[in-house]
Amino acid sequence: MAYKCECGELHATEERVARYLPSLMSEVDSLTNRTAVHEIDQFHPSLAIHFLTEVEERGYRCTTTPSLFSIRHTNQVWQEGRVRGATYLVYGAYWDEREDTGPVVRVLTMTDTPSPPTPYCLFHTHAHLPPTSTRATRLDYVHWQEEIPGQWLPYLVTCMAGPGGVVPRAVSLVESQCANPTNAMRVHHHTPPGTRPKKNLALCHKFLFNPTRDFSIKLVEWIEAAKAWGVDSITFYLAAVHPNVTKVLHHYQTLGDVTLHPWASPGHLPSLPHLYRALFDTQRYVLFTSENIPYTDCLLRHINTHRYVAVWDMDEFILPASQFNSLVDMVDAAKTRATYQGLEPVSYLARCAYYFDDLVEPSSPSLPGYVNLLRHVTRTVKFTPPAVFTKSIHDTQYALGLHAHFALVSLRGQLDKNQDLYHLYPGSEGHLAHYRSQCQGEDQTECQLDYRPYLIRDITMWRYRDRILAETTEVLLRLGLIHDELHRGIH
Repeated sequence: MAYKCECGELHATEERVARYLPSLMSEVDSLTNRTAVHEIDQFHPSLAIHFLTEVEERGYRCTTTPSLFSIRHTNQVWQEGRVRGATYLVYGAYWDEREDTGPVVRVLTMTDTPSPPTPYCLFHTHAHLPPTSTRATRLDYVHWQEEIPGQWLPYLVTCMAGPGGVVPRAVSLVESQCANPTNAMRVHHHTPPGTRPKKNLALCHKFLFNPTRDFSIKLVEWIEAAKAWGVDSITFYLAAVHPNVTKVLHHYQTLGDVTLHPWASPGHLPSLPHLYRALFDTQRYVLFTSENIPYTDCLLRHINTHRYVAVWDMDEFILPASQFNSLVDMVDAAKTRATYQGLEPVSYLARCAYYFDDLVEPSSPSLPGYVNLLRHVTRTVKFTPPAVFTKSIHDTQYALGLHAHFALVSLRGQLDKNQDLYHLYPGSEGHLAHYRSQCQGEDQTECQLDYRPYLIRDITMWRYRDRILAETTEVLLRLGLIHDELHRGIH
């Protein structure tokens, strides 16, 4: 069949690319025993490297099909596209079959304008065929603060899939149907093998960005506690971390408990290891806009594999009430209750109680000093108000765009806080344990008056105390993060 370009013209692969690329991409890394093309695929979270390589090796392409070296990389994470004067930085693309009107492709981006022009999606289904195109049908702003011109702003672009419901190999975000694309994102389409049902709960953590802080010991206990309470997998985004933290994450990655993705700042923002913390601690708008990208990416990667996705930080943990054996049991019961009320919640919010750091249990051979969560069993009686400092578990049937506290966008559109949020009752359903030295926020007056004076003992975490302690100790010893004499309680 003749190769015909519907718009533009036919381009031949550059001579040196045609000559050397196949052997270069086939070179094997001696450490991982993977080829160069597979190494790139593992290193970059979304670059459609297999498709682009196949296009070059075919020998010719249309103008509307990108070449390997026409991609505009701003760093190892972001690719650039221009749409009528606006810059789109493209992070990821995802196949979504949840819409009643048929499958769509979601493209997660950041733009440099508060009113981005509507782009087109070019769908690349085969390396030997020109792409098909469709104009975006929906642009969702994935943030809770007002758009500020000049800042990078998170948007989720939705395009109807092409005819036949075929999952494209790659998608490019462009200005028009006949534009020359400068980005090519592989379309993530994760499905459980065979007819096996979805797993229950995936946990998402935002980017880790402090290379000087060694929280490896706390991280091990936090992961083991999550596993004990029913979390199937945890996803982290890595900007810069301490070597011991890297050691822990790679250990759990090898076991299949943890998934790691690289992170770098969008556009002109710095991606220097020792500058990340200064950036996020001083430029709070940048932090709050940027972190919605990994939260939403993590959600969209799990819509086909998990029933629920949770988001909380390492100094937090959602604890179910005493009648529940797992986090999933807690949410399932809340979902049943909401259904009786005629609701289909997107997010299940847990209100916050503080477990202050100066109120931990004394260390002992049965509760050694290297555990953190297990020694925090005194909390404030008072909980923060609903929707204030909460963290959530999200239903993958409906959720579409997330921020740190609850979903911002669902399949139904922008979130309706009266219909889409379910507030877990702390006493009978569950609450958020927040492990801190003081209350959240700058002004501690309310903390001293209303929270600190009223305390209660809460040993909910001890439901799985023996398991968490044993698994944490075993991993810490194996990785050399504690020594045997410390394990025996000799300090």
